[in-house]
Amino acid sequence: MALVGASSLLGTEVKDQLAASGVPRDVVSLFDMKEVAGVLTEYGDEARVFAETVSENLLTHKLICFCSDPAKATESLDVILSSGKLGIDCTQAWSDDPRTFAWIPGVSTPPTMSDQRAIVIPSAACLMLGTTLAALGRLGEQASVTIFLPASDLGEAGLQELSQQSIAVLNLEAVDSPIFGRQLAFDLWPTACLRGEAQKVLRRELERLDFVPPPLQIIQAPVFHGMAMSLYVPDVDTSEVSRALLDANLIVGTGNGVQIDSPVQVTGTPGLHAIAVRPDHHGVWLWLTIDNLHARAAATVAAMWAMSASELSDELQ
Repeated sequence: MALVGASSLLGTEVKDQLAASGVPRDVVSLFDMKEVAGVLTEYGDEARVFAETVSENLLTHKLICFCSDPAKATESLDVILSSGKLGIDCTQAWSDDPRTFAWIPGVSTPPTMSDQRAIVIPSAACLMLGTTLAALGRLGEQASVTIFLPASDLGEAGLQELSQQSIAVLNLEAVDSPIFGRQLAFDLWPTACLRGEAQKVLRRELERLDFVPPPLQIIQAPVFHGMAMSLYVPDVDTSEVSRALLDANLIVGTGNGVQIDSPVQVTGTPGLHAIAVRPDHHGVWLWLTIDNLHARAAATVAAMWAMSASELSDELQ
């Protein structure tokens, strides 16, 4: 399998999770932009080298996963489908193409090689909200949601800009904002102010997965990693909601004795964590956190295994 954008934030996470899942190094090729080609990296405990992303080289692999470079993902889709290859898109470049299939592990029907050869991994916000709505079922039909996005949702560029802004503010210097469009350090604001498409994109993702999108607000938060969500469910009691979340294997309350209740604490931790299931005005408030990069990488690796199970099983024997 080919991993495109293997040096990106998401690509690095996917690479590490692939190695941890037992996929041998000789099954995975690591591709990235020309500037990164030849740079040393690691796969598990072994040294590897990034190769330049060249279409001809990608197409020698049965499965191609795009962790960055949406332009390359877009130009590759037709040939992937026409040549009988398998594709996974984490860049959202294929989101509106009817030939592709959006997938959330544990929620969507597992992909089959016969008719779902191109999978789109939804955004972290969609993974988080979709998993929660699926767990709640009918209980969540009247829910309203506020999602807090971290800087890493915009990749390495978002992390660098938040870091630079934070230093500039502390030094009483001018703040540059080519990525966010305004100061984010020590501040927060609804994305509708600048990136009004965020809500529309999330609603389209949910609709494609057959969810009815709830009323939602998306907030750009001044945190580096980790996503949080506040959700209100009317006309239910706490026991119903807690039972629904537990039945869906969400982590409710504490995990291994540690209560994970913030983006900082959830970073590097697998799973969706729900705490503070508390009653209020004939309804229930929920506060949930997830490591946005880990969650998307986990969904990507699960898709790889689902689409290539027989081949990977043969390699592991």
